[in-house]
Amino acid sequence: MMTKVPTTALAAFALVAVSASVARADCESDMVQLEDAMKAPNQTPAVEAAFQDAATKSAAAMRKDDDAACHQAIADAMTKAGKPLK
Repeated sequence: MMTKVPTTALAAFALVAVSASVARADCESDMVQLEDAMKAPNQTPAVEAAFQDAATKSAAAMRKDDDAACHQAIADAMTKAGKPLK
C-alpha cells in the first residue's frame, strides 16, 4: 500500500504540470496569431488600439497562467478586426 501513495501523488503532479503547460501553449498560440494580425497593413486606428489592448491583457493573463482571459482578450480584438482566431 505504501508504494501506491507516492505513485498516485506523482501521477497527480504530472497531470497538473501537463495541464499548466498546455494552457500556456494555447495562450502562446493565440499570441502568435495576434502578432501576425498586428503586422497586417492598413489597420484602422480602432483595430490597432484593440490589438494593443489585447497584447497588454494577454501578456498579463499569461503571467497569471489564465488561459481563458488570454484567449478572450485576443478573440475580442480579432473579432473587432474581422479576422478569425484559429
